[in-house]
Amino acid sequence: MRTILGNVAMLAATAMSMPASAASLLTNGSFEQGPALNVQGYNRGGLPTSWSSSPGWETPDILGSGYHQTGAGFAQLLGPQDGDRYLDMNGASPTGAIRQTVSGLTGGSLLKLSFWSGSWAQNSSGNLTAYLVDAANMAVLANKSIDYPYNPGATTSQWTQYFLSAVVPVSGQVSVVFSGNSGSSARGAPGLDNVALVAVPTAVPEPASWAMMIGGLAFVGGALRGRHKARAATA
Repeated sequence: MRTILGNVAMLAATAMSMPASAASLLTNGSFEQGPALNVQGYNRGGLPTSWSSSPGWETPDILGSGYHQTGAGFAQLLGPQDGDRYLDMNGASPTGAIRQTVSGLTGGSLLKLSFWSGSWAQNSSGNLTAYLVDAANMAVLANKSIDYPYNPGATTSQWTQYFLSAVVPVSGQVSVVFSGNSGSSARGAPGLDNVALVAVPTAVPEPASWAMMIGGLAFVGGALRGRHKARAATA
């Protein structure tokens, strides 16, 4: 009997800990909507729809799948990770930043950010930093920095997915901020694409989780009735 109850308790704990699947709270996380690209396949100075610039930072370049650039070190470009556009996290200067704020979140819930970053082969270097910030007081809730060393001998480039988590503050307002620095205006900065944000309440199980727990309790009830009948038959 203890084994059965233990199994049900384990099922309940598992159900309570299972995260809810949800759509991203961010708008235009792959930067597909925004200003038109020029004949070279990029836009400098414009912002992707629903994203804002950060004070003191330049707006990152928006690059398309058809972007091309001539000159030494540009034989291998990154290309979009998702869709047709991505960001090169600097502009005319070595630095660039972008942000988006989400409001109406439930304080105390778990906030999960995922994003893809990569470095151009050859003429690229620097770092990309992701921040989750309390929009009410600008306090940093969590951050993650990725460094890309200058590698002029590289022949390939690729995207890598990264994750960042934090607890939603009492204000229920969180800004997602990305900043990049290539270390030189003559080099491409780290790329950014396919950004998603999900807030998952940690204390409320989903309907499927409740069904799992109820099914476990029904199983225990059936086992108990079977034991009582067996004892009555042997008495």
